[in-house]
Amino acid sequence: MKNLLPQMIFILFTLASCDSPRSQRALSSTYNNGLTSSGNIATVNLDNTNSSSTSTTSTTTTGTTNSVIPSDATQCKFATDGVTGFESTSTHLGEYTLCQSSTDKNTAYFQLKTPPTGSNGDVSICLIPTTSSGSNSIYVGNPMCGYFKDPKSVRKITFIKYSQYSNATITGVLFFKDLSWYYPVYNSYMMTLDAYKTCMNMLAYGNTAYCSSFKQVGQYVFKQF
Repeated sequence: MKNLLPQMIFILFTLASCDSPRSQRALSSTYNNGLTSSGNIATVNLDNTNSSSTSTTSTTTTGTTNSVIPSDATQCKFATDGVTGFESTSTHLGEYTLCQSSTDKNTAYFQLKTPPTGSNGDVSICLIPTTSSGSNSIYVGNPMCGYFKDPKSVRKITFIKYSQYSNATITGVLFFKDLSWYYPVYNSYMMTLDAYKTCMNMLAYGNTAYCSSFKQVGQYVFKQF
């Protein structure tokens, strides 16, 4: 464990490069394959009341028009007019579709009805690939952060997995607005990505308080495929 923790801390803080600068940017990721294998991996149960639910009514990234649905995503439910027909809804991001490719489990397609904005303008969204570990989840690749301004656009996201998890199957995605929220465990505001990284870091020490606070604040969506 003593050897594992410095490596985990290094990775967790390296991922912060996805946060800054906070100017407009294309969907991007900072590649890092330095996470080494260990039998003692921190996992967290991400299920919360803000998880995705079914609505009744991409490093390579591409955008498709509302009239073009990728051939490996025909099983997905998209809103061709950008208004109705989205697959899911959440209190954090509203209506959206996040669907995994039928031919490549490292690829997903994302469409969002209401692009988030803040006092400083457009807000980016970060997506983190995860895999299942019993009832818990492990993040297995780099955060992919970018803007999703056009509700008619179906965006392709190709996740980059860490070398340790090259053979892991992506079974879910944690995604959220790239904003700061108040976290009681810190008695201060923190960016969601930083709060999640700290949660996973402290979990490696057996401290669950930070993950509990992350789930309590609930400013994220966890989609399982």
